[in-house]
Amino acid sequence: MYTLYYLPGTCSLAVHVALNEVGAEFKTVSVSVPDGQPRPADFLKINPRGNVPVLETDGFTQREGAAILISLLDAHKSTLLPASGNARAATLEWLMFANASLHPAYARCFFQHKVLGATAGDNPLYAPAIEQVQKLWNDVETQLGQSEYLCGKECSIADILVTVIANWSPMLKKPITFGPKTKALFNRVIARPAYLKAMEAENVTYKVAA
Repeated sequence: MYTLYYLPGTCSLAVHVALNEVGAEFKTVSVSVPDGQPRPADFLKINPRGNVPVLETDGFTQREGAAILISLLDAHKSTLLPASGNARAATLEWLMFANASLHPAYARCFFQHKVLGATAGDNPLYAPAIEQVQKLWNDVETQLGQSEYLCGKECSIADILVTVIANWSPMLKKPITFGPKTKALFNRVIARPAYLKAMEAENVTYKVAA
């Protein structure tokens, strides 16, 4: 039995989807609190960093999203993460793109929201931050010129994570443009039963697909 600590619609949603995909037995614990309030004390004992996702099983705790996804999919031998060879290498590359490039690019914008509030969009550092987000999505569109999914003909965990992150775009103070191939990817991914089930459980609406 797994326990997933999550915040609705955040990167923990990708773990929620993955748990559904592999048919794992799990329960979820939301650590959502009003803006400006600390995370629940019980959760901070588990993860003093205060971030999600956190996944517990058999007395073992993981607190970093990409590590959780790799461990989970390997344990269940899921096709979302190939077992070896170039297919695995490509999937890991795009998973890390989502985790280490795309996610931090959004985080730089959201940090300005937190510090500057309504005036964040006027900050001279905000436009370059948005430009970096857009550049990364342009990279995705270019990659999808080669295949329906980021790593070939089949959906991978990288496709799921970029689809989760894309849905944060309406919170930005300047618009992001998604290419037609990228939007088509989102539509394919969110149509997966595991994704639909996770969105329903977290009460998340997908806003950026065509």
